[in-house]
Amino acid sequence: MASALDTALEKISGFERPVRLALEIVLAAVLALLVARLAWLLIAPEEAVSNFTDRPLASPISGPSGAISLSVDRTILISNNPFASLELEEIVISAPETSLNLQLDGLRASDNTSVLGNAIIRTQNGIAKNYQVGDEIIAGVTLERILSDRVIINRDGVSETLMQGGKGAGLSVIGDESQAVTAASPNSGSSSEAQTSLPPITGRVAGPDVLFTAMSITQTRLDNGAEGYRLSPRGDAAMMRQAGFEPGDVLLQFNGTSVANIDVDNLFSELEGLETAILRVDRNGTERTIRLELGE
Repeated sequence: MASALDTALEKISGFERPVRLALEIVLAAVLALLVARLAWLLIAPEEAVSNFTDRPLASPISGPSGAISLSVDRTILISNNPFASLELEEIVISAPETSLNLQLDGLRASDNTSVLGNAIIRTQNGIAKNYQVGDEIIAGVTLERILSDRVIINRDGVSETLMQGGKGAGLSVIGDESQAVTAASPNSGSSSEAQTSLPPITGRVAGPDVLFTAMSITQTRLDNGAEGYRLSPRGDAAMMRQAGFEPGDVLLQFNGTSVANIDVDNLFSELEGLETAILRVDRNGTERTIRLELGE
């Protein structure tokens, strides 16, 4: 038993000696490296070692009572939008509302870069077309600028605004003064009294299905806040005119009741079974009454 233990200790001693020798060699090499580094620092030329340069610390800008005071130009916050692109937005000069008999049905604003924009404008003949900047709308009138809720038109060198919500009183058509509508004078009574003096318009169609098939009906709001339905022809406007309507009319009342809370389906149902219906429309800023007769 003792001999086996002695044999094991001899084997361990045989491994211990080379390991110890290897550690001694590593330690000696590290010690020699440190000594050589120290000697180099002592005998090295002066320019081999960087010199310490004493630099003063920056003193804070002090104001009254020792508080930090900074001079800042705050006007840049007014003239520039930090969230916009680097190119400043073009400033649009305010232009007066046009008096032309034009209707802006829809638009897509331009950003003066990649998106050119387009506007759907209805002229006095009831025809709506798609226009881009630079296109001629009618003689002497071109599309100058497209914004988010309006367009700027150029009329013989003068900029005018055409709003998407429609036009107010005082409309006129180039070369056709008979269609101009002027505000009532102080001595002629109110505008509503002047409108009621206009004779009613009589129209006839075979039935509401024929009429609704010939028209496109979209909900809209006038400048005076009145809500109604804008009537546009689906192709030829002959059926609309036969019923007493004109392209661009805004339906306001049905048998004396406002249509603001009546949807199109209910309006169609109300017309079914009637022989006569009294309708009130806004036509280029003037209210007109239409006596619509239904049936052959």
